[in-house]
Amino acid sequence: MKRLYSVIMMVLFGLVAQAETLELTSPDGTIVIDFLVDTNGVRWSLTRKGQMIVNPSRIGLEFKGFKSFQGKEVPLGTMHILERRSRSADSTWETHLYRRGSVRDHFNELEVTLEEIDMPHRRLGYVFRAYDEGVAFRYIVPEQNGVAGFEILREQTEWRFPGKCSGWFTLYNDDHNSNEGAFERHDVSDIRPDALIGAPAIVEVAGQQVALCEAALVNWAGVYYKTPTGGQPDGQSTLEAHLTPLPKSEASTSGSAVIRETPAESPWRVMICADTQLDLLKNNDMILNLNPPPEKDLDFSWVKPGVSSWDWWVESNNSLSTELSIRLVDFAAEMGWAYHTIDGGWYGFARRPNHGPNVRLEPRRGFDLARIVEHARAKGVGIWLWIHWELINDTGIEETFARLEKWGVKGVKIDFMNRQDQWMVCWYERVCRAAAKHGVMVNFHGAHKPTGTERTWPNCLTREGIRGNEMNIFSKEITPTHCATLPFTRFLLGPGDFTPGGFGNVFSKDFVPQVDKGHRYGDETDRCPHWAEEMGTRAHALALCIAFDSPLMTLCDWPERYRGSRGVEALRRLPTTWASTKPIDGECGEHYSVLRETHDGRFYFAAFTVRSRQAELQLDFLDDSKWEMESFTDDPELTPTNPKHVNVASRIVVKGERVLFELQDEGGAVAIFRHVVK
Repeated sequence: MKRLYSVIMMVLFGLVAQAETLELTSPDGTIVIDFLVDTNGVRWSLTRKGQMIVNPSRIGLEFKGFKSFQGKEVPLGTMHILERRSRSADSTWETHLYRRGSVRDHFNELEVTLEEIDMPHRRLGYVFRAYDEGVAFRYIVPEQNGVAGFEILREQTEWRFPGKCSGWFTLYNDDHNSNEGAFERHDVSDIRPDALIGAPAIVEVAGQQVALCEAALVNWAGVYYKTPTGGQPDGQSTLEAHLTPLPKSEASTSGSAVIRETPAESPWRVMICADTQLDLLKNNDMILNLNPPPEKDLDFSWVKPGVSSWDWWVESNNSLSTELSIRLVDFAAEMGWAYHTIDGGWYGFARRPNHGPNVRLEPRRGFDLARIVEHARAKGVGIWLWIHWELINDTGIEETFARLEKWGVKGVKIDFMNRQDQWMVCWYERVCRAAAKHGVMVNFHGAHKPTGTERTWPNCLTREGIRGNEMNIFSKEITPTHCATLPFTRFLLGPGDFTPGGFGNVFSKDFVPQVDKGHRYGDETDRCPHWAEEMGTRAHALALCIAFDSPLMTLCDWPERYRGSRGVEALRRLPTTWASTKPIDGECGEHYSVLRETHDGRFYFAAFTVRSRQAELQLDFLDDSKWEMESFTDDPELTPTNPKHVNVASRIVVKGERVLFELQDEGGAVAIFRHVVK
């Protein structure tokens, strides 16, 4: 009888396991996540405003090593829901290093622990969060008897979007890249299965917008997205997660992506959801919110955002010298900028700043770094230094940052990692921690995309992972169209060191990369004819400096171009972080306009476009006092034949006025609003 009872209970238990469904709803009720567990596996789906956005899709991890059953690698069997916990949170936190000063974190959460029905009863957890702005989920591998560690080959996460979907994607051929691809429009069905899709992947589905992102990438492999190897299922557009594999030298055997001990949690898989492309920009606080705040014993009050002058873009540092650096420091002080960045060439061999044999982390002969740092300190300017990541690794991370602290350097620009495997992700965190210990800020170049870890490590002000102005040296890729994609794509993820602000303004039809002008390097007597240029009008260039997010805003051009030029006053004492940011209008690849408020009560409006159009700004954000509006705009008569020309004007405005800005082809506009001092 006892055996019969056990069999009956097992049958009943199996029936329960065939249909266990949980539901999670966003605080405003517009988003619903369904989580389903049955004998066919684990799946999830998403509806928003009554529309199916994600059809039931697979969700799970494929383990290579998850040994707990007689020492054998046994795949996870049929699972059932062992535990479930729900909670809600609504809090606000403050920051001076972001596009707004106050960030609300409001969500409902569901945490589920699954357990195998049969031996060895291994467990796997899932955490779902539903925001009004989108959803996120992560995997938990809990501590459990007999399981000390594990290896993951790949994720089984899917997003099965209904219908034939299109969107904006950046594609890569392999895992080793600098995340600097251009975002272009594709049908999902046209993306080849062997292409790696970078983040964010913007998908238009059911008349709505979805951005696939990653948050809190810590001690895990970074994710790309792929289309199914076997082709798209009928009536669906499917994307799959692709974990970056470890280098063979770091994996126990080739093919593993993650090697961890328990307990462990994955990064968040994020979907920002919105009605329009512009609304996506208003909803991306999720990425920062999904990262933890700094550790309580770490003080980051010394971290200071600001603009930096730069020595590389004009002529690739062929003439880098102590005297040139001091001139650029003086100009930064003149403009009210906080920093100057010394790029490659200050150590090693003059034209080959790199790493390897006979290259040491110390100033090269004849380059007086100590004199530059002291001169800059006296001028109220901090120094950033460029260093190849492998030289930091060879020198030792702790020794590198101890040396930078001793030298009085404020920040380091680390370059050429070009990977997002687990080993490299851990290397980033080791750098952030050592830099914080020694009071040094960080700008990662040749970097993977941001995932919000700048909330945990505020000293990591910005990173590249963006196709920016430096490419004007080599190619014709930094077009006004490319610039108009970035607010809706790459900048959804976080700050980007685009290095805007070129004053060699030309229209795209007349643009010539610097390498095609005869040579890449200038010299002290005849630089100007060979200097790099930037596509778009002068007002377009100014608008990018305000519209693009980077707490460290590296401006690319030189004093000889800036000083005395029309429009340069828009860059004087330029803010780089904001009390509030309000996207006004825009369409990916076409145009964008934004209103931003500074922490001291000024307002900046920036607009830029590919084709001529009118940008409108309603001045209902002003208070009832008098305001001065200083504007930097295209001239309808002069700019079409002279893209360097910009109209500079000033007038008194009051609350409630409507201001129109006439943007020319590849043009822009900037307006700065200040209280009139009586």
